[in-house]
Parts: sequence; structure tokens; C-alpha cells
Amino acid sequence: MINPINVTTVVEHVFCPKFTYYSCVLGLQQYEEKRGTVYAGRKFHARHEKTNTTYLRKNFGNEKILGLKMYSKTYDFVGIVDEAVISDDEILLVERKYSDYNQVSPTIKVQIGLLSILLEENLGKPVRRSLVIFSKDKRTEITVTVDDEVRNFALDMLNEARKVILSGISPKSQYDGRCVNCCYRKVCPVGSLNMAG
Repeated sequence: MINPINVTTVVEHVFCPKFTYYSCVLGLQQYEEKRGTVYAGRKFHARHEKTNTTYLRKNFGNEKILGLKMYSKTYDFVGIVDEAVISDDEILLVERKYSDYNQVSPTIKVQIGLLSILLEENLGKPVRRSLVIFSKDKRTEITVTVDDEVRNFALDMLNEARKVILSGISPKSQYDGRCVNCCYRKVCPVGSLNMAG
């Protein structure tokens, strides 16, 4: 039996399945706090959790939650909802990204899907959409419809990550541009062998 999987672990698995192997199977630390973008992103989230805590979006919601940790009994995973706004009949999930790259990537879709499942299971209201706010040098808002396709994709990735952890077998991966800044590039044959020379 393994501990409940964290949403962050599944998001990292989507980024590269080797992350799951190195962090959850081998227990190697990422030392992500040494990366400037990660540090800046954490400061961004921490600052936002302390400012405008009562501000509600115009014409939506009457309650706001910030930094709430939740557990899914149904699917056995945990995650922290950074921000959500609750109305009488639905919940709006708000995801803030410290980036100007304003594309809703598969990692963001998985994060939205899993956090929506947590909100629905724990608060008993549907999450029909998520607002993704990209803000670093400029601000862009994208509304993502949270439907069965998003939820099922997120659950599929949760199951894939769980399989790697339970099997202890290193998954296949391919070299691409993400390997250059990967915290595991020195121990990962996919990254280190392709960057040699």
C-alpha cells in the first residue's frame, strides 16, 4: 500500500514520467527551491494567499477559499486548492501561473481535473470551469471548461503515476527541450546521454 498520491506528483508525471520514478520510487530530491522560476512562483502564490483574501470576482460567488488541502477517498489522492470561489450552485477553480506562456498545457489540464474532483467530492458542488490566470510581465486569463474529458484524462494520469510507483520500474521517456533544465538530468540516461559532448 502506498501513501495517497499528491496532485503535484501527477502533474510532474505528465511533464515526464521519469519524475515519478526518481522522486517516488528512488526517493531522490529535486532541490527545486534552487531553481529561480520555482522560487519566484512560490513567492507569487504565497503573496496572493495573503492579499485580497476577501475579494470576489464580479457577479460570481459569495465565498472564497485559499490554500485548502483536500483528500479524495474515492481515488486516494491529495492536493491543495490554491484558490476557488463558491457560488450557490457551482465552484469556480482559479489557477494562477507565474508565467507569460499562456497555453493550457496537458500538465495544467491534469491539475485542473484533479483539483476539480477534490472540490466536487469534498464540497458537494460541481466545478464546470476553471479560470487560469497567467501573470508575470503581463496578465492573461483563459477559461477552461471542466468536463468529463478533462476529469478522465486527469484520472488516467493519476493511474499511470500510481503504476510506476507500485511497479518500481523506470518508465520510458524521450529526450526533448525540457531535459535541459530538468533537476534529474545528471542521473537520467535520457537527459545526460543526449546532452553529453
